[in-house]
Amino acid sequence: MTAFAPMGATLQTVSPAAASIKMRVDDSFAPAGMGKEFVSQPRKPLSEYAGASMEMDVASFFRGEAPKAWDPMQFSELYKVSGNNPDVAWLREAELKHGRICMLAFAGILCQGGGVHLPGDMWVTAGNHWANAPAEIAAVNPSAINQIAISIGIIEGVTCKGIADMWFGVTTIREPGDIGFDPLRLMPKDPVAAEKMKTKELKNGRMAMIAVMGLCFNEIVPGAVPM
Repeated sequence: MTAFAPMGATLQTVSPAAASIKMRVDDSFAPAGMGKEFVSQPRKPLSEYAGASMEMDVASFFRGEAPKAWDPMQFSELYKVSGNNPDVAWLREAELKHGRICMLAFAGILCQGGGVHLPGDMWVTAGNHWANAPAEIAAVNPSAINQIAISIGIIEGVTCKGIADMWFGVTTIREPGDIGFDPLRLMPKDPVAAEKMKTKELKNGRMAMIAVMGLCFNEIVPGAVPM
């Protein structure tokens, strides 16, 4: 008598079952009267946001169906599963913030590598290497790093208005990414032109995130990324 089933038979049984598992998005599983009505309210889908990559849905094109926004991991559907998951609005806010930070970071890395820095000896570092710059500056003048950290905290505090509401898809306070800062007035007044400008910023931010990640990997594993 065999105590255990053959491994091959077990894998054949488990594989079809695992393939049939799908994320349910038709029920938030929140009890009625305890958030179900709020979580299940109509939300703005990913396809209505600027920069939604509809052209990536090649499968729908060949099936003759309307293309869907490219989201292979279904992050934009997570809010349908539970109120503990963020709405697309919150995800877009996070994507824009990370993209903007990385665009500034990439420009800063290039400037640091080229020897461009603020006036004063405290900002001069050995070899103009971006990865060592914060530690070297902190060793010479700790107050400089403290000022940067405090400035970041102030900016985060001023621009955090409405973020908690975005988690649940509420954008009445402000739209994702709109922090009311446009000193050069680059955002057009025309809605169509504004959508194009939003898409340009989003794509440049995505490219910057990939670029900065590549520079970080190359710093950890020299030669990992062609430079």
